[in-house]
Amino acid sequence: MLYLILGILFNVAIFIAFRTFAKFGIRTLPAIVVNYYVCVITGLIFLGNVEGIPALLSKENQWLYFAMLLGVIFIFTFYMMAVTTQRLSVTVSSIAAKMSLAIPVIFSLFIFEIESKPFNGLNYLGILLAFVAIYLSSIKKKEKPDELAVKNWGLLLLPVGVFTCSGIIDTTINYTTYRYLTDAEAAIFPLVIFFVAGLIGTGLVAVRRQKIGLKEFIGGIGLGIPNYFSIYFIVKGLAAFENNGAFFYPILNINIILFSSLFAIILFKEKLLAANKIGLGLAVLAIFLISYQEIFAYFS
Repeated sequence: MLYLILGILFNVAIFIAFRTFAKFGIRTLPAIVVNYYVCVITGLIFLGNVEGIPALLSKENQWLYFAMLLGVIFIFTFYMMAVTTQRLSVTVSSIAAKMSLAIPVIFSLFIFEIESKPFNGLNYLGILLAFVAIYLSSIKKKEKPDELAVKNWGLLLLPVGVFTCSGIIDTTINYTTYRYLTDAEAAIFPLVIFFVAGLIGTGLVAVRRQKIGLKEFIGGIGLGIPNYFSIYFIVKGLAAFENNGAFFYPILNINIILFSSLFAIILFKEKLLAANKIGLGLAVLAIFLISYQEIFAYFS
């Protein structure tokens, strides 16, 4: 449970870091590139003893290829999120990313058949309510009546891409943790992801001729430290819950929404719509329904 809690808190820290970018005029892509290298440095410092890392990076280890694939997907998913936000709306981008929860849940239950406990009707109802809660909590007030109108139907591929890639990321992490990672490799796994993402991001920044200034450097540091630990504790948390993504990801995502909303209200003075409040209430109910067996067992 500790790994799950830490995974939630560090993911919320990422949300707070991103919110400060606009406030201080930090360019997103250059800061994201710096963030990935900071993630690698943070991981190396956190691990301390790095002498055994080269042996773990042997091409014989299958998880290495999944980590490299995730590095590619990571940077392009971030980029698609940014473009979706700019060309369509924040609402479309956030809903697409959060509703991707469906992909790892379906794969965990019906493809990988990973269950740390038998699911009953109340647990499945909780998963269903989690989707509803995520949707309702993501709704934002429209600035224009036609904010969500799409003149170019090709733009619809952007949120579809965000949805698909976010789901692939969570599913691949779930599968790799389940099939390949040892405790020692779990700490190295995020390093490879972030290093590959950083290399590709560097290429994108060079092609777009964007400069990395002091603000982007500082923003990248503020984003990179929690970003490393967010992935690290997700990997460790999945292992602690026997890689049951159907249980883990709904609990993770809706708690991120709950705490992100709380910090948004406190730090950024955001106001919640009625739909948001209903969504947060359903999120609490969904958490209980998904995990009520563990809750009762803990207090018994």
